[in-house]
Amino acid sequence: MNKKILLLAALAAIAPLIARAESNSTTGAGSLSATASLRFGITIPKVLFLQIGTGTSYTANPTVDNINFVVPASSVGNGTVLAGTGGDLFLSSIVTVRLLGNSGDILLNSTTTGALSSGVASNPTVPWSDILVTTSALPNATFGFINGAIAHPAFSTGPVGGPGTPVTVAATGGRVRREGLWFYRYANSQAVPAGTYGGSAAKNGLVVYSATVP
Repeated sequence: MNKKILLLAALAAIAPLIARAESNSTTGAGSLSATASLRFGITIPKVLFLQIGTGTSYTANPTVDNINFVVPASSVGNGTVLAGTGGDLFLSSIVTVRLLGNSGDILLNSTTTGALSSGVASNPTVPWSDILVTTSALPNATFGFINGAIAHPAFSTGPVGGPGTPVTVAATGGRVRREGLWFYRYANSQAVPAGTYGGSAAKNGLVVYSATVP
């Protein structure tokens, strides 16, 4: 059998399964008019993006920034508030905060695992309340984002840590596109024994920030 005939036969068999746009035909001697319609639909996925410190917009980035405070020997426990080093902005304990979502308000929170420890059981610990956070706008805005202070969720000060006090980042028109910065400082409110407090997950030095939507 001719290959062309075989192809035509196959197309005829599956024709009822092929999706087609509407069509209309008119005949006559006078003015004619025919119409055909298409139906369009757009599906937008739910999106949620959170950046604290070093990050890559809209994609995962595994970098965890380190914020470190070194107390001068002459200032131990004297209440002098100290800036630190690290972070992704100016290397002075300042981090970028960026939120993007398209399904309403975003709930922002922090979670710790307990007070900052030196690893020595007999030593006192440093409470998370001694880590102070100032919020502000970024020095340079990103196109499409609202640049301004974003409230920081207060750290849990309980003996075993846990979720802190969440803050709500309000949506506008169902969307959140916000950015700002957080500046961390150490209150230096108590004279504790020498050592490195926190700095690792084992010493309760890791904070996990979370963003959630309904």
